[in-house]
Amino acid sequence: MRLRRHLGPSVRALLAHGLRALLAVGSVAVGIASVLVTSGVGDGARAEVARSLGSMATDLVVVRPAEAKRLVARRTVRGAVPTLTSEDAEAIARLASVSAVSPVAEARALVKAGAASTQVSVLGTGPAYAELRKFRVARGRYLDEENDRIASRVAVLGARVAESLFAGEDPVGRTVRIRRAPFEVIGVLASRGASANGSDEDNLVAVPLRTALRRLLNVTWLSSIAVTLREDASPAAAEALIRDLLRRRHRLDVRGAPDDFTIQGQEKMAAMQRTAVRSLTLLTSGLAGVALAVGGAGILALMLLSVRERTAEIGVRLAVGATPADVLVQFLGEAALLALAGGAGGALLGAAGAFAVASATGWKVVVPAGAYTVALATSLLLGLASGAVPAALASRVPPIEALASR
Repeated sequence: MRLRRHLGPSVRALLAHGLRALLAVGSVAVGIASVLVTSGVGDGARAEVARSLGSMATDLVVVRPAEAKRLVARRTVRGAVPTLTSEDAEAIARLASVSAVSPVAEARALVKAGAASTQVSVLGTGPAYAELRKFRVARGRYLDEENDRIASRVAVLGARVAESLFAGEDPVGRTVRIRRAPFEVIGVLASRGASANGSDEDNLVAVPLRTALRRLLNVTWLSSIAVTLREDASPAAAEALIRDLLRRRHRLDVRGAPDDFTIQGQEKMAAMQRTAVRSLTLLTSGLAGVALAVGGAGILALMLLSVRERTAEIGVRLAVGATPADVLVQFLGEAALLALAGGAGGALLGAAGAFAVASATGWKVVVPAGAYTVALATSLLLGLASGAVPAALASRVPPIEALASR
């Protein structure tokens, strides 16, 4: 009953200045919604990084060509140094600490099936690549050694490619054209989403390595060499052995030249991904904090203006027997009502915003159910903190001065 007596005047005061109250509620709602959406994006990014790193072997090492050096006279030169070869991959496979090796030749290409077409990443690989990347085949089968030995024109489609070209039909046994060359579809991969480096692993077509080198790309060098280490091998020692081997094969020590390749272990890739996620989280948290500060400032400004305009009302209440504590509770109640209304609106906006971001960008946005409870509690604390100073000022207004202001 006592609480109702205190909140009654607060509700009537807020309704009397509906537009100002609505602006304050809106500022809090935007702040809470920002917190929910940004935390959802950050949690989704962390979950996606964990998933994508989990989809690769933990003992993976990837060797890639170094970036081509840009000269003053040839500023437009870009790309990688074409020095990695299939022979390099075979030499790496003979190292004692290496369990398996999968050379890869990669390029962008247009793939067609009938009237449908799409741009994809074409991967020239062998059967070991599927196990290394933990690919699962949804239909048909994956590439085998015989396909690579005779340079067969066969292809395994990613889930998105199969859907784009065949619209729900079974593509196994059908023909697609990659750079105008016909390929028989022998399998379709299960959907995987984005990889640890952000590439779309559903938008790829896998073909035998020799087929890619000879019939599609017409090159002799590789885009990368994926290496799986033995369980008892030290990643640092294995990387050092691979580096020494490639430097000897490329005669870099003789010329005193720097490495024309890069070696990246799974732990390094994981660390890079975690660093990127932490940076994203810090950025989004900072933006959300600014939005919350703006919401708190809106309540503070409204309550200070309310105390100034309602000095006479405060004097009447004090004159008829209300205590300073009663006035303090009344104004704190008003701030709390504004904040809770903003928190509820922010929860709805945050849910809608998370859905909109996920739909528009395809990102995974994860907003835990407990986050909405935290949002309401945060908004309440924000309201009480913002209304504390105005409420204290209102409770200290001398009754005589307040009545004289009528």
